[in-house]
This record gives sequence, C-alpha cells and structure tokens, in this order.
Amino acid sequence: MPPNLLLDLPVEILTNTLSFLPGHDLESCKLINRYVRNIIGDSAHLCYIIALDDACNEDNPSNNTSVSEKLQALARRELSWRKLQPDFVQSITVEHLPSGLYDLTNGVYFLGALDCLSLYYLDLPTLSSQALAWSRIDTEHRIVDMGLAIHESDLVAIITSRLDPGSTNAENPRFRLELNLLSFKTRNPHPLAEKSNILIGSISQMRPSISIEIVGDHLALATTYTSNASQPPDHFYLWDWKTGALLIDHKAEYHTYSGIVFLTADLLLLSNIRNKALEFWRVPSSPHLGMVRNPVFVISLPPLSFGTRILAVGCRGEPNPVGPNSTLKSGLPFYASSLQAIILYRIYIESAYVEQFTLVFVVHRQSLIDIFNNHTFPSLPESAPQHLPWSDWGPPVTRWIDTEGTTTRWITTTSGQRCVSISMDTPSPIIIFDFNPRNVAKVKDYVRQYSDHRVFYNDEEGEVENETYIFDAPVYSALPYCWYESEEEYTYDGVFIDDERLLGIKVF
Repeated sequence: MPPNLLLDLPVEILTNTLSFLPGHDLESCKLINRYVRNIIGDSAHLCYIIALDDACNEDNPSNNTSVSEKLQALARRELSWRKLQPDFVQSITVEHLPSGLYDLTNGVYFLGALDCLSLYYLDLPTLSSQALAWSRIDTEHRIVDMGLAIHESDLVAIITSRLDPGSTNAENPRFRLELNLLSFKTRNPHPLAEKSNILIGSISQMRPSISIEIVGDHLALATTYTSNASQPPDHFYLWDWKTGALLIDHKAEYHTYSGIVFLTADLLLLSNIRNKALEFWRVPSSPHLGMVRNPVFVISLPPLSFGTRILAVGCRGEPNPVGPNSTLKSGLPFYASSLQAIILYRIYIESAYVEQFTLVFVVHRQSLIDIFNNHTFPSLPESAPQHLPWSDWGPPVTRWIDTEGTTTRWITTTSGQRCVSISMDTPSPIIIFDFNPRNVAKVKDYVRQYSDHRVFYNDEEGEVENETYIFDAPVYSALPYCWYESEEEYTYDGVFIDDERLLGIKVF
C-alpha cells in the first residue's frame, strides 16, 4: 500500500499547507482522521481561519495582534452578540440641534446640524476608558447629504447647495448642487482628488433627495425629486472621484430612482421605484459622455396591486466592498465580509387600502452577484437589458420581515450578517436578526435541546402577510434566519448597529 505522502509531511509543513484552505474545507479535513483533526485543533492559526469563516468575517492583516488573541477576541464578540450582553454602556448628549442627516460606519457616527452648515461626528469607543466627544466639519454652503469611505479612502463627500450666481428669476431661483471631496483626518480638500469641488448641476429645488455610495475610485450618486410641481428629471451619475471624470450621466423620468448599493467594485444596483425593479449597472472603464447608457440587467420586485405605488426605497449593505487596489485602514483585528453581508431593502408604500406602509426584505450581497453571474448578456451596450421576474429570483434568497410596531425611521440598522430592531412600545427588548447560515444551524440545534424564551429561528418558506392587499399575488420568501432578544428592556426610539456595538437613540 503506497504511503500517504501528505500525512508523512512534517507537522509544520502540513499546517502551513492547510492554512491555504478556507474554513469550511478545514472543517471537512478534520473528518479525515484523528491525526489531522488534532493538527488543526492544536493550531491557533487554523482555528482562527475556521472561526473567521464561521462568523463570515475577514482578517485584518495590518493589525499586529497575535493570532491567538484575535481568535479569543472573535469568540468573545460572537458570544456577546448571541447573548446580547454589552461589555460596557456609555451615553452622550447631542448638544446641537440635529437635522435629518445621519450615518454610522466603521465606528464613526455622523449627525447633521439643523442649520445645514455643520456635520458633527462621534468616534465611538471600543473600551470603557475611552472618552466621548463631538467633533464637526463646517461648510460654507448648505449641506444636502454626504457619502462616506473613511476606512478605505479617508474620504467624506459632502453635497452642498447654494444659489446659482446665474439665476435671474427671483420667484423661481436655481441652485448649484456641488460635490465637495474632503479628507476625514484633516477636513481639508482630499489630496488624491484632482478636483475637490465638482459641479453636479443647476437645479430648481434646494434639497433634492440624494442617494450616494463610494467604493474604490468610484462615487455613485442619484438625485430624485418627490414634491416638485415642475417634475424635473432624475439623474444617475458615476464619477471617478480621484480624476473627476464623469463615467455615467443618465437622465430618467421624474421620481424614478431611490437607493444605490455597490455589489462589487465594478457592479452596482440601483432601485427603480417607477418600474418597481432593481437595475444592475456596470462601472465603465472610461467616460462615455453623449452615449445613452442603460442597465445591463433588471430584476423585478413583487407585483403590486392596482392603486399601490412605491414612494421611496431605502437600502443598506454594510460594509461596502472595496476597490481592487484598496486596503481598509482599520485598527480592528477582523471585520465583516462585504461579499457575505446582507443588504436590507426598506420599501415605503402608499395604496388605496393603507395611507402609508413599510415593507422590509433582506438578501445576501453574494446572492445578487450570483444571480447576475448566472445570466449571459448581449455584447452590444445599447441592447435592451434582460428582465427577470420576482418569482424567478426572489423567493429562495430573500426574507421579508414583519416591521409592524417597530421603528423604521432609520436605515443604519445592518452590519455584516445582522440587523437590529426595537418595538415602538417602550420599554422593549432589542432584537437582533442574524442571517449567518452557520449561526442559524447552531440556534436550531440549541433550541432543540434547551428552552430559551429569547432565542428563535425560522428556516421554512413563508408567505408575506397581505391583509392590506399591497401585493397583486402571494409573495413567498425562504432565506433562513435566527433572532435573539435582549433580557433587558430599553426605552430607545431607534437602534443602530455596526461590527462592534449597538447605538441606542433617544429623541426628545
């Protein structure tokens, strides 16, 4: 019988060889025999690879913490999320009058000021000994919105509006909408941006609704109007923010676009509320001004009943992917995988049966990428995009969540595989929804063995409630998930989440 050359290798070489496997393959290798299982179990490096894969996280190679310490920290963090037991709690008062502008990314919380001339931010603590203090970025002109790529590019993109110097009609003035590219560290014009101030356009409304996302060298931005009597067209733009080159300038009908998500560095998803669909757009490699640009692929949302319309769509997939030549500038030892992260869609509905209603569904970013990759596309750029109906893509990879009685005001409620919710009836427990399939399997086994009133799971296909006749036909979803409820009850008006923490919001 020939010798097993692989297992005859020295332990150090075999361990190094196994380290090139992903975590789920290492788990399979543990089934080979006791010898291999012990090698893997005795190696902190291999156990860390398995733990990262299990938690849908990625290692931060720029963090110098030892592998064994990273492994212990990851295990502590995952246990804390399951038990919903914080290491510490800190509070800080909002000392300025806030606007409706906010965001939470990579441990930094942003909150606009009511005068629209300042953007306040808070570096959230990782240790109880860290002090909390507000900082701010001041602008000369009124802030309309912002986009963030802090840990990838040290970039804060602030959209401002000011009276157009060429506007001569006092009764119907026009405004210059501008993009200001700043370094988060210095608050000065970003050193990598050849044009730190970019004119978006001249508009007839001071504050259009803005959707903005930044990944790598690309900044995607959509403007839409919801209450303008002249019904100006929507615009979808894509810039190379470093060179200032405009790669896409797409005009659409009034009240068409609402919500942008990057799937990869060169593929993004745009919510079309007029067509009730999600559009896949490829990032072009060079400017194509003057050329009519279209999405390359379209997937439909569930058909709505007659008289029902979408008012707006909010979407979030935190963390974003990064560009091909980028590295995250983070001090964390590990962080959530962007490809495996969930994307949450919050759809605001109006119908004849209910004045306003909010629908929420969740899908993994990787599932949307797979749907796109599994289809072939015409080679001609001007070809009409293929359309995929909801029934052919949605039910197996999505989960609709009942949001009745919960706060739906804020969109910063997802991070990695998790999203957070809290009831409007306070005090109430905080609820964490977890879409990590490994955690769903663990919770399923746990619930079979123990009685725990705060841990649940659902891995069956379910029909979305349609008592208000929003949908034209039954809608089903089957993405497995589990959820945990905190033992303690809280009086928060809303709860945000990132990789490390929850942020409870009280509005006075």
